Amino acid sequence: MQLRLLEIELNTDNPEASKRFYGEQLGLKTHVDGDGLKVFGSGIPDLDLIKSRHFPSKVSISFYAQDIQACIDELTSKGVEIVERFGDPVSAIVLQDPDGCRVEIKKQHG
Repeated sequence: MQLRLLEIELNTDNPEASKRFYGEQLGLKTHVDGDGLKVFGSGIPDLDLIKSRHFPSKVSISFYAQDIQACIDELTSKGVEIVERFGDPVSAIVLQDPDGCRVEIKKQHG
């Protein structure tokens, strides 16, 4: 199983303050500027830093996997609980790390 980091999502109570901090003060390019969702380029191609209200008090880390079913098989064989599955056939899964952080693994397209 080979994973590639996709994004890191951090909760925010104030998306506009996050936009000012990460965009204006740190100079990260804004990719998405929605209500309650700000997506910034990290400086690494295809790796985003997200500030949102999606997962209160949690960190969400997303990875790409070339073969999602092989990933599921390997994780379950290691005793990892899959908390959610998306799509039919499955295109993404959600796990929880020991600290309660959300870990999503998505099928890489293309």
